[in-house]
Amino acid sequence: MKMRAILFDLDGTLIDQFLAIHKAFSKTLVKMGFPPPTFDEVKRAVGGSSDTTMAKLIGSERADEAVSILRPIFEKEMFEGLVLLPYVKEGLKLLSQSGFQSAVLTNKYGPHARAVCDHLGISPFLKFTIGANDTSWKKPNPALTRLALDRIGAAPQETIYVGDSPYDFNTARNGGLACHLVATGTHSLDELSILRPESVHPDFESLVGHLLYLG
Repeated sequence: MKMRAILFDLDGTLIDQFLAIHKAFSKTLVKMGFPPPTFDEVKRAVGGSSDTTMAKLIGSERADEAVSILRPIFEKEMFEGLVLLPYVKEGLKLLSQSGFQSAVLTNKYGPHARAVCDHLGISPFLKFTIGANDTSWKKPNPALTRLALDRIGAAPQETIYVGDSPYDFNTARNGGLACHLVATGTHSLDELSILRPESVHPDFESLVGHLLYLG
């Protein structure tokens, strides 16, 4: 069956926001009396929602408290060092011109995710952006994927999920979607290849070329 739709993860797949993420998490933990985490510690913890990341860094007991402190801090820092990953805008434009419907499905806080997409100028290529707290579900819950499929108007067998982590692989598999991964975020090519997705790519340009071939 011809592929018609693509759901994208955001951090590490379309954007690099790790500088702001690290700064906000560091300020939050120091404010709570914890030592500041290193850049690599935060980057390796990212992948789920903010509360999941916090739980990895400080344990689950104070994770909710930490997230409530984090959000206003992050809103002040969120555009610092924020960039699109190479070839993302060109690639999204090509995919749109080729007939693909694209959207973002992320565990980043929804209002922050949409602000980032607007700021970086990629919202015109996306039908929508769904993030954490927009619904009661988070990736890799298949209920969230079904909601996204309903909104984009495509069946699972017509839809691709693109991400950069095992969370994204599980999101695709749980929702019955083809999974294509890029090693531009938190995991290496070797780490992603072990998962055995449909394809793994070193960068977004390679991914887009492959998806255009599939379409």
